[in-house]
Amino acid sequence: MSYYRKIILVLILFTSTSYVAQANEGKAGLPQLDFNTYPSLVFWSVLSLIIGYILMKYLVTPNIKSILNNRETNIQNDLVKAKTSSQETEKIKENIINSQTEIKSRSQLIVNQALAESKQNIEKKEKDINQKLNEKLVNAEKQIMETQKLVIKEVINNAEELTAKVIQNLTDLKYDKVDGKKAINTASKDVLVEK
Repeated sequence: MSYYRKIILVLILFTSTSYVAQANEGKAGLPQLDFNTYPSLVFWSVLSLIIGYILMKYLVTPNIKSILNNRETNIQNDLVKAKTSSQETEKIKENIINSQTEIKSRSQLIVNQALAESKQNIEKKEKDINQKLNEKLVNAEKQIMETQKLVIKEVINNAEELTAKVIQNLTDLKYDKVDGKKAINTASKDVLVEK
């Protein structure tokens, strides 16, 4: 209903009430008990009810209805948004869980690879160290053998010289170097074989 119709209805209402007030000034007593005023009271009551009904139907009720409809649509939209955001949250949560498990498996794989590589490196270094130790052991044994041979030769030479000197000093025999060497070599071989 337009703004002008509302103004016209309000003006009619005020003018009709002013006429009723002027008619009642001439008589004394209660107007509710005066039967002459009943037709006009009924007329204005019916007119007021009709005007009130029209105002309620075309002004108040549509506003309330539109407000209720807007509220219902807002509630429905909010519910849909809440549902979609809940679904998105669940998807994000699943993605996070999946990425966590993937990261855990990757890190476990990296740790396993690092352990395997370090184990291989340790085994390789152990082999290198064992090989170097074996080489040093062989070299040391060779040196010991060479040193032992040199010492034995020196002992034999010293024994020959001592034997020659002892024989010359203690006895009057003539010392034969070739026979003495043979005897000392034979004795030294027997002593070395026993060890």
